[in-house]
Order: sequence, then C-alpha cells, then structure tokens
Amino acid sequence: MKSMLVATTLCAGLVLATATQAQAPAGSTGACKDGTYTDSAKKSGACAGHGGVKEWYGAAKSGQAPAKTNQATAPVPAGPAPAGSTGTCKDGTYTDSAKKKGACAGHGGVKEWYSTGASKSTGSTPATSQAPAAIPAAAAPAAAASSAPAKPASSPAPTPTQAVAGGGPGKVWVNTESKVYHCPGDRYYGKTKQGEYMSESEAKAMGGRASNGRSCS
Repeated sequence: MKSMLVATTLCAGLVLATATQAQAPAGSTGACKDGTYTDSAKKSGACAGHGGVKEWYGAAKSGQAPAKTNQATAPVPAGPAPAGSTGTCKDGTYTDSAKKKGACAGHGGVKEWYSTGASKSTGSTPATSQAPAAIPAAAAPAAAASSAPAKPASSPAPTPTQAVAGGGPGKVWVNTESKVYHCPGDRYYGKTKQGEYMSESEAKAMGGRASNGRSCS
C-alpha cells in the first residue's frame, strides 16, 4: 500500500513537470518565479530580476515559438529609451538591470550601457555649450581707434610772401586793408598782400596803428 502511494506521487510530479515544459516557449531552459521563461544557457543568474528560478529544464526545447524575453523589455520603436532603462541589448531590446554583467543574458549581450541606476531618457547626449571666443586685448584699442572720427589735418601757418622792394630805414610798411603798419625787421614788413611804404607819421596820420602796439621810432 505504501509503495503504491509513493509511485502515484512520483507519477503525478512527472506529469506536472511534463505539462509545464509543454507550455514553455521554444528555446526555454527554465521557468522564473514571476511566470516568465528564460533561455539562458546557465542556471546561475538566469532569472535575475524575475524572482529567481522556479524550475530548470536544462536543454532548450525546440519546434515552438521563441522563449519569452528575460531581463529586458520588449523591442521599442526608434526614439527615446523607456524610462528606467539602463542599457540596450544587441537584439534591439532594453534592460533595466542594475548591473551590466548578465543584464542582456539571452539577448546577445549588452550593446550600449548608459549608467547604473540612470535611464537614457532622451536617446541623445546634451550638446556641450561653448564659451564665446575672447577678443584679443590688442584688437580692442584698434577697434576703438577705427570707430573714432578722424581729426582734420591741421593746416600749416601762413607763410609771409616775399618782401616788396622799396623799404628801408625810416619807412614802415602799412597794410592798407587792416591799417596796421609794420616796422623794419618785422616778419610781415613788406609782405602783406596789400600795402605800401611810408613814414611812420604818415601811417599814423591816415589812421594806422603799430603792429603789437609798438611804434617804430
């Protein structure tokens, strides 16, 4: 009676295991505790992130649909990675595993690892900002000088014309336009555009005045 009970129990367990394996997707090597399947070649770490291994088949089953993905989310269209993703697998899926080692087991391995505990939310790295180029110090004065209005060139002082002949001691040169007379030796003596020689008394008689207020006699 006892032997019959043991045999019945063994048969029930074998039937249950066979039924479980029959429902597993093709390529599955074990069942995880959260109801998913794994196709990992090794039992160690096969159901990381899925509660651990519930049942290990060993050899992968064939002839059925591919096994359910393990440790990675379903493939996502091109664009930003799902929130919480920490890496991309080589088959195009994403993983949210905290460790890179074994993160894409059964998915061809890790293609790109973002960072531990940080998701790649935008799919691209932010552009680095560049500081504006500094203007050389020597260029600043040059620019200021170019913007300043140009100063008009100063005209040279008028040069007295050549002295008119006919002067001499006792004679002054009277500028008939300004009524100013110049003594012999004065720079304008006989050199203004308009004028004539005469005595100092004659110059004073016609209303002339001495240059710089100094009389010649």
